[in-house]
Amino acid sequence: MAVRVIDYAEIKRGVLAALEPTAWQDLLAHSHNPIEGALAHLLDAGKTAGAIRTDVDAHGVLLLIASLSRLERHEWETTTRPLMNVILDGLRRQDADQ
Repeated sequence: MAVRVIDYAEIKRGVLAALEPTAWQDLLAHSHNPIEGALAHLLDAGKTAGAIRTDVDAHGVLLLIASLSRLERHEWETTTRPLMNVILDGLRRQDADQ
Protein backbone atom coordinates (compact mmCIF):
# COMPACT_ATOMS: atom_id res chain seq x y z
CA MET A 1 0.00 0.00 0.00
CA ALA A 2 2.80 2.43 0.84
CA VAL A 3 4.20 2.08 -2.68
CA ARG A 4 0.82 2.97 -4.20
CA VAL A 5 0.48 6.03 -1.99
CA ILE A 6 4.01 7.15 -2.87
CA ASP A 7 3.32 6.64 -6.58
CA TYR A 8 0.09 8.62 -6.25
CA ALA A 9 1.88 11.43 -4.42
CA GLU A 10 4.52 11.58 -7.15
CA ILE A 11 1.89 11.85 -9.88
CA LYS A 12 -0.03 14.46 -7.90
CA ARG A 13 3.19 16.41 -7.33
CA GLY A 14 3.78 16.67 -11.07
CA VAL A 15 0.20 17.54 -11.91
CA LEU A 16 -0.09 20.21 -9.23
CA ALA A 17 3.21 21.78 -10.24
CA ALA A 18 1.90 22.19 -13.79
CA LEU A 19 -1.41 23.77 -12.83
CA GLU A 20 -2.17 27.42 -12.35
CA PRO A 21 -3.13 28.27 -8.73
CA THR A 22 -6.84 28.68 -9.52
CA ALA A 23 -7.00 25.36 -11.37
CA TRP A 24 -5.14 23.71 -8.49
CA GLN A 25 -7.73 24.98 -6.01
CA ASP A 26 -10.55 23.63 -8.17
CA LEU A 27 -8.89 20.22 -8.51
CA LEU A 28 -8.26 20.07 -4.78
CA ALA A 29 -11.87 20.92 -3.98
CA HIS A 30 -13.16 18.10 -6.20
CA SER A 31 -10.69 15.37 -5.25
CA HIS A 32 -9.92 16.06 -1.61
CA ASN A 33 -13.35 15.32 -0.10
CA PRO A 34 -13.82 11.84 -1.66
CA ILE A 35 -10.26 10.85 -0.77
CA GLU A 36 -10.62 12.17 2.77
CA GLY A 37 -13.93 10.32 3.14
CA ALA A 38 -12.44 7.03 1.95
CA LEU A 39 -9.44 7.46 4.23
CA ALA A 40 -11.74 8.23 7.16
CA HIS A 41 -13.52 4.90 6.59
CA LEU A 42 -10.20 3.06 6.55
CA LEU A 43 -9.01 4.80 9.71
CA ASP A 44 -12.32 4.12 11.47
CA ALA A 45 -12.04 0.42 10.62
CA GLY A 46 -8.48 0.37 11.95
CA LYS A 47 -9.53 2.15 15.13
CA THR A 48 -12.41 -0.29 15.64
CA ALA A 49 -9.98 -3.18 15.19
CA GLY A 50 -7.66 -1.60 17.74
CA ALA A 51 -4.78 -1.27 15.28
CA ILE A 52 -4.87 2.50 14.64
CA ARG A 53 -4.42 5.35 17.08
CA THR A 54 -7.64 7.05 18.10
CA ASP A 55 -6.18 10.56 18.11
CA VAL A 56 -5.67 10.88 14.34
CA ASP A 57 -8.12 11.80 11.61
CA ALA A 58 -8.17 11.64 7.83
CA HIS A 59 -7.50 15.34 7.40
CA GLY A 60 -4.30 15.15 9.44
CA VAL A 61 -3.08 12.06 7.62
CA LEU A 62 -3.71 13.73 4.26
CA LEU A 63 -1.75 16.77 5.37
CA LEU A 64 1.19 14.52 6.21
CA ILE A 65 1.01 12.69 2.90
CA ALA A 66 0.61 15.96 0.99
CA SER A 67 3.87 17.15 2.48
CA LEU A 68 5.61 14.59 0.25
CA SER A 69 4.71 16.76 -2.74
CA ARG A 70 7.01 19.47 -1.36
CA LEU A 71 10.10 17.34 -1.92
CA GLU A 72 12.49 18.36 -4.65
CA ARG A 73 12.83 16.00 -7.59
CA HIS A 74 16.35 14.94 -6.55
CA GLU A 75 15.09 14.01 -3.06
CA TRP A 76 12.17 11.90 -4.23
CA GLU A 77 13.81 8.46 -4.60
CA THR A 78 15.70 8.55 -1.31
CA THR A 79 13.22 10.37 0.89
CA THR A 80 9.62 9.41 0.11
CA ARG A 81 9.71 5.78 1.20
CA PRO A 82 11.31 6.48 4.61
CA LEU A 83 8.88 9.35 5.24
CA MET A 84 5.88 7.25 4.22
CA ASN A 85 7.07 4.54 6.63
CA VAL A 86 7.19 7.14 9.41
CA ILE A 87 3.63 8.22 8.58
CA LEU A 88 2.32 4.64 8.52
CA ASP A 89 4.24 3.59 11.64
CA GLY A 90 2.93 6.66 13.43
CA LEU A 91 -0.67 5.60 12.79
CA ARG A 92 -0.27 2.32 14.66
CA ARG A 93 -1.35 2.11 18.27
CA GLN A 94 1.73 1.78 20.43
CA ASP A 95 0.24 -1.12 22.36
CA ALA A 96 -1.18 -2.90 19.28
CA ASP A 97 1.85 -5.19 18.93
CA GLN A 98 1.95 -6.18 22.56
